[in-house]
Amino acid sequence: MNINTKGMYVVREEGYTLYIEYTYYYSSGTHEQPTEANMEITNVFLNGMDITEFYWNYIDEQVHTDVWEHAQENH
Repeated sequence: MNINTKGMYVVREEGYTLYIEYTYYYSSGTHEQPTEANMEITNVFLNGMDITEFYWNYIDEQVHTDVWEHAQENH
């Protein structure tokens, strides 16, 4: 089974909303090929403002883990 889908992870807090768009890929694998999963964060918006570059420069690690878990659970 192969999955290649786009999704959005949303964090809503008092005073701000963070939207993270991502592409998630999953292949269940075969006897010859192992299971493979990958995710690419494509855009990040804070209250409607594009902060993708800022995200990559300063925020990536913890939020990436949260989005990865969300993508795996929802696809």
